Amino acid sequence: MAPEDGHALPGRDDLGSRRLIERYQEVAQLSRDMLTAAHREDWNEVARLEAQCQGLIGALKRAAMIEPLSTFEQQWRVQLLRAILQNDAQIRSRAEPWLLELERLIGLPPRTAD
Repeated sequence: MAPEDGHALPGRDDLGSRRLIERYQEVAQLSRDMLTAAHREDWNEVARLEAQCQGLIGALKRAAMIEPLSTFEQQWRVQLLRAILQNDAQIRSRAEPWLLELERLIGLPPRTAD
């Protein structure tokens, strides 16, 4: 976690009080939590966290239009996004067998290689 730089407002926990980079950090944490839940095969928890993540991403997109990032924060954001994408890929690979089994159970035809 980044050192406190005095930009965050102490004691406020609403989306409006957090800096943009902190929102990226929260999305990254949610993606790690989703991966942990996927390792446990707790797909309900993955779905719950995903919904929470989608709400945060909506707020993040709005904030990104009005709050610039410093050069350091831009580099940090790229690192966070890479980690989020890696987590997402791992979650998808863990979910794939479950999805294939679900498709089989509901009678969908097998997928073909793209």
